[in-house]
Amino acid sequence: MSKISIILPTYNVEQYIARAIESCINQTFKNIEIIVVDDCGSDKSIDIAKEYAKKDDRIKIIHNEENLKLLRARYEGVKVANSPYIMFLDPDDYLELNACEECMKILKNNEIDLLFFNAFVLENNNKIERKLNFQEKCYAKKDFLKELLKTKNLFWTVWAKVIKKELYLKAVGLISLENA
Repeated sequence: MSKISIILPTYNVEQYIARAIESCINQTFKNIEIIVVDDCGSDKSIDIAKEYAKKDDRIKIIHNEENLKLLRARYEGVKVANSPYIMFLDPDDYLELNACEECMKILKNNEIDLLFFNAFVLENNNKIERKLNFQEKCYAKKDFLKELLKTKNLFWTVWAKVIKKELYLKAVGLISLENA
């Protein structure tokens, strides 16, 4: 069983998806699965993903019957994930080649539900617009919530995180995805 499932919700991103997939398959930590969720786009995104899947059996492609939008497309990917941890990667983003390895170094020795990692937000010309820096620190639930409320970082996104799959499914179970 893989240790981390990377989920790429895909809708009309053919100009970006190759870079995103390559950043996954070239990870220094190889024990991952890559789940590409076809959310019924009209471009060649899924054709590109299928070409990569022919060469790498860690890539799994699932097809939605209709366009479910981003939140529900991600959820469909999580449902088929075989790993205890999930990571979301939007196809216009990419991972540093050692991202999963660095995350696993922390995860393997600690009982962690949610791991944040640093990220850069780039402008269209690849110039750094903003840095997301997280302190190396473990929080109890109560302390984490206090920190969350006072921070200016993008804690609220689902990317730049590794999440215990079980925790994600519990959290999503608290909201209705019907109109999401």
